[in-house]
Amino acid sequence: MRALLLVLLLVVAAYSQTIYVASASSMRPLMEEVTEVFEKGSGVELKVSYGSSGNLFRQILGGAPYDVFISANEMYPERLLELGRAYHPTLFARGRLVIFTLKPELKGIEGLRSARRIAVANPRHAPYGRAAVEFLKKEGLYEELRTRLVFGSNVAQAFQFVVSGGADVGIVSLSLALTYPEGHYTILPEDRYPPIRHVAVLTERGRKKEVVLKFLEFLKSPEFKSMLEKFGFGAP
Repeated sequence: MRALLLVLLLVVAAYSQTIYVASASSMRPLMEEVTEVFEKGSGVELKVSYGSSGNLFRQILGGAPYDVFISANEMYPERLLELGRAYHPTLFARGRLVIFTLKPELKGIEGLRSARRIAVANPRHAPYGRAAVEFLKKEGLYEELRTRLVFGSNVAQAFQFVVSGGADVGIVSLSLALTYPEGHYTILPEDRYPPIRHVAVLTERGRKKEVVLKFLEFLKSPEFKSMLEKFGFGAP
């Protein structure tokens, strides 16, 4: 009986020192470094799952066991807050949109016109996809190019379409473009698409764990802010 109790106590202790994070896929390069730095400094383990913000939002509504939700827009965290399913909203970064290609002759906006296949994240549930479509509409290119669009389930998959040759060009996040130095990217003017604001919130489960607040505090720290530009994000 004592042995069983000891095992249960160890399990509870391990659970309380682990933070389960649901993160937008555009954050992956940054979050990998954040995980390393935060774990080293706090002794708390981060376990991060990636996906489109919309899909992660639906998983949380369905009871997925996450402590923190990191979204690529404000809409999904706001919905959770309205439903009483999220707490402590923290706006911590601004995303940037780029045209990315492996073919130098297809760089920039003119390259979109020549591309046969253009990868974007699915605008129905991926903020970077919505921003990409809005950019095309503002430039008067959407109707011309809509039949050439190929949709990834999230921005990371859209990026992989370009890297793998499944698309000639992608409209993706700067954070992902920076991970592939062999590629070519053009940063798009931020006034040509809706703001991409990255927001973190605690879930119902997360607010019961004291260590989770440490993570939100880290997202406000000078150390974290110094990482943002390195990984292609702007300050909020």
